Amino acid sequence: MSKITRKKRHAHDYNLSGDIAKIRDAFAETAKDVKGKATEVFSQSMEDVKDKSSDLKENMETYVAEKPFKSLLLAMLSGAFIGGALMRRKKRSNLRHRE
Repeated sequence: MSKITRKKRHAHDYNLSGDIAKIRDAFAETAKDVKGKATEVFSQSMEDVKDKSSDLKENMETYVAEKPFKSLLLAMLSGAFIGGALMRRKKRSNLRHRE
């Protein structure tokens, strides 16, 4: 009979809601840590992107200032290439709709 009473006492002493609360708190703390790290990484990435875009802008401005005619020619050729590609795509689209 003492074995049965000991088992009942152990089952009764076990605090499930307390353990669940501890687990919940641990998950909440972990989520807060992950959120903080993610925010930090995102912030650093944004700073890196800003720095690189600023460097690219400065390099482009320097290149255009040093070689204005070559820059103009490259811009015109790029525009003609993109315009031609878009026109070709539009023609293909119109031909498909006619069929």
